[in-house]
Amino acid sequence: MKKYLGIFAAMLLFILLVQCKKDELALPEQDINLVISKINSLRQSGCNCGTTYMPPVPDLSLNNQLQNAANAHANDMAQRNYFDHLSPEGGTPEERALNAGYTGDFRAENLAKGYSQADQVIAAWKNSVSHCKAMMDAKSTEAGAGMAQNYWVVTFGSKL
Repeated sequence: MKKYLGIFAAMLLFILLVQCKKDELALPEQDINLVISKINSLRQSGCNCGTTYMPPVPDLSLNNQLQNAANAHANDMAQRNYFDHLSPEGGTPEERALNAGYTGDFRAENLAKGYSQADQVIAAWKNSVSHCKAMMDAKSTEAGAGMAQNYWVVTFGSKL
C-alpha cells in the first residue's frame, strides 16, 4: 500500500508541476488576442504620440480578413527572413488586405520584430510617433493582428 501511495504522490506532484509550468508560459495566440485589446485600452484613454496629444477614440473591432492578412505577412516575414511593409516581390499591405478578402478601406499597418510579448510590442509602437498615430487613428474602426516567431503585424482598416 505504501508503494502505491508513493507512486500516487509522485504522479500528483508531477501533474502539479507540469500544470504550474504550463500556466507560466505565455502562448503566442494569447498575446495576439491581447494586441487588439491593448490597442483598444490605449484608444480609450488617449495618449501622446510624440508631442501630439491624441484624444480617446472608439474601440477597434476584430476583423477576420485583416487578421488573416496580418498573420500571413508575419508568417511570410518569419519564413523568408525579411522585415518590411513590402514583400520581396513588392506586395503592399493594402494588396494583402484585399487578397485576404477585405472589402473595407485599408488604413495602416504596424510591424515589430524581436519582442516576445504583446505589452512589449504595444510599448514600442506607442514610442514611435507614426506607429502610435496609426493605433490612435479615429478613422480606423477595425483591425487584425498576427505574429510568427518574433515578427508582429497589426493591420488597420475601416468599414466602407
